[in-house]
Amino acid sequence: MKKIISFSVVLLLVLSLCIIPSFAAEKPLVVDEAGLLTAEEVQTVEVKLQKLSDDTNMDFVIVTTTDLQGKSKQDYADDYYDYNGYGVGRQGDRSGVLLLVYDNGDTTERWISTRGYGIKCFTDYGIQYVGSQLVDLMDSGAWEEAFLKFADVSSELVAQADAGTPLDVNSAPKKRNYALGIGIALVVGIIAGFIARSIIKKKYQPVRFKANATDYLVNGSLNVTGAYDNFRTTSVTRTAIQSKSSGGSSTHSSSSGASHGGGGF
Repeated sequence: MKKIISFSVVLLLVLSLCIIPSFAAEKPLVVDEAGLLTAEEVQTVEVKLQKLSDDTNMDFVIVTTTDLQGKSKQDYADDYYDYNGYGVGRQGDRSGVLLLVYDNGDTTERWISTRGYGIKCFTDYGIQYVGSQLVDLMDSGAWEEAFLKFADVSSELVAQADAGTPLDVNSAPKKRNYALGIGIALVVGIIAGFIARSIIKKKYQPVRFKANATDYLVNGSLNVTGAYDNFRTTSVTRTAIQSKSSGGSSTHSSSSGASHGGGGF
């Protein structure tokens, strides 16, 4: 009996040693080397990104740093993703998205690196859209809110790509034409004002004006002996027509040879 108990204890110890490294090897999805978040905030964002990664079968990573190690933002973000083993595969392609924030105390720069299915989800237009949702929060120092917003917007982009229409130039939400509405309101106001003015003017002007200029002439006082037109000059105005972007995702190869998309904002 004692031998059975001893064997069971040894077996449990062996299993625990096998399990512990697997947890230790779990890759963090929030790497805050720049110290932009508190420990509690890191945990909150980590949980949010983990759920997003599980739901989408892609890795979503946020890295902040004060030192790009002599690399460009693009190269630093790509290399960090590739060489730290990020990416899970919908098709074995290590799909995912990494948001890099470089903050040295004086300047703040941002870059989004995409790989695998993440390239399809985050088009060039989509990356700029994500940036437009985050930049004000980041500039105001609301880092936790900005990173949680990143997760929410990323979820929307993946869902839209899964539906077959990634957020892009030709699939962007239509904006309301506020200028047209204001223009119509101004025109209506001008017309209403003109009508009111005409009514008042008619009320206080008993003498009616002549309909034609000839009514003011005395018969025989004007004799036209000749008429001609003198052409002086001409003017041509040219307006350039801007061509629309074809959309899609720009790609490049990282130092590991992997294909990445991405962009800054």
